[in-house]
Order: sequence, then C-alpha cells, then structure tokens
Amino acid sequence: MPDCLIEQSVTTAVYSLPITQGWLEPANTYILERRLTAEAVRSRGLPALLGAVEAARLADEFVVLADVALVSQHNSSVAMQTSERPDALDQVSVGLDDVSLTAEALARATVTAFYGISVTAWSRDSAHGSIMVIEDAAALAQPLSERLHDLGRAWFILTSLPFPSHVLVVPRRMVADQGEALRRLVTELHAAREAAMARQEELLEQIVREHALNRERVNALLADQAHRLTQRARMGWRELLHRTGRDLGVPGLDRVEIVSLS
Repeated sequence: MPDCLIEQSVTTAVYSLPITQGWLEPANTYILERRLTAEAVRSRGLPALLGAVEAARLADEFVVLADVALVSQHNSSVAMQTSERPDALDQVSVGLDDVSLTAEALARATVTAFYGISVTAWSRDSAHGSIMVIEDAAALAQPLSERLHDLGRAWFILTSLPFPSHVLVVPRRMVADQGEALRRLVTELHAAREAAMARQEELLEQIVREHALNRERVNALLADQAHRLTQRARMGWRELLHRTGRDLGVPGLDRVEIVSLS
C-alpha cells in the first residue's frame, strides 16, 4: 500500500492525531510534516493531505480525491491580527510571515473585499505591521476580538461558500495502477477520523493542552469541519482560486482533476 504524507497541524488533527496516538493500527505508513508544499509533494511522488491552494499547483501530475478533505464552514484556523479595529485601517502592508499559501489566498480574498482595507503590499518578511495573518495554533490561541478576526468566517459571510483548507492528492498514475490500494487508504483515513470523533473530548483536551490554545475556538473549529470535497466545497475552492490564483500564480479549478473512489 502507498505511503501518505499529512501536513500535521491543529486543522488536520482529526486525521493525524489518531495515527500518532495509536488509536488505530494503520496498514499504511503515514509521514507527518509541519508544512507541505507542492514542490515537496511532487518530489516524493506520494499521496498527500495538504493545503488546497498548494494542491492546485500539482494539477499537472496529481489528482484530487474528493473522499478526504478538511472544509471549514464558519470557523477556520486562519486569522487576521490587527493593530486597531479594521475600520480604522487603510493603506497598510499585510504580513504573511510563516503562513501557508492557502492562508495567504484566504487573506488576499477577504482583507479588502470584506473589511474594506486597502493593501499596499503583501510581505513575507515583516516582523510586525498593522495587519498580520496568522494560522493554525497561532490563530487559535486567543478568543476572537475586535483585533483578531477569523478569515474563514469572513469568507463565508462574503461569499456564502465554505473554505476548503486541505485536500487529498495522489499521483495520476496511481489512480489507474493502484486503485484498490488507494481505496484502502481512503478507508483508513476515514477510520482515523471516526476514531477521533469517538474520542472527541480526549482529542480536544490534548490539542488544547499541547499547544496552549483557546478551548472554545478549537472546539468550534472541530465541530464545524466537513470532511469531503462536496460540490459546494468545490464551489468555494473554485471561487478562492478565481479571486487570488492570478496573484499567486496558481491555476484555476478547471485545471484540477477531481475523482471520487467511494
């Protein structure tokens, strides 16, 4: 059976934590890494659960399996931290230090369109600024406030569409050559998620304790997540790429092949 890469984070914990904690005995080997890029996945040639915008960059060689995903409806792990209330800000540089390409896309899609803030520059080399985009544990450490805003929630209010944060990609050749093995991989990832849901309180306590997070925020994120790339989730992904793909050099969803194995 094929090995599988998983981007390890609070957001993907429903898949990764049951594996690391031994809540199930996997037949596959899972390789957990803090941040997965398109380049890293392409070089390994393995199935991977990674950020949705990075996944779109793999459209030439990889296929997306709709059976496994992480989709935020109203609560996400991408936030905007501001020096003042958003309505007091304009003509600012936005710091993107250490966030994924998917988080950057969400910020580019919402900071001006939803909050009405004109952006002069998007910077990945800014120690501080009027606006900082933060992600995952950094975004979930505090309750939301007038200076900390959930960009996934802003996206939903702006578009009425969900935000697909992570999708499962597999090399195109594997779909034809190892279809049954991929079905078993999908089944095992479903089993990991089911194990997480069966021990949801334990999952929540461990995540909150390990990363010193805000319990209410993490609970809302986990309760809100959907786990398949439905047609509605694809609409959200398509719209996100439509609004930001040109700036980020990422192809639109029309270039991405999506298949379902179950």
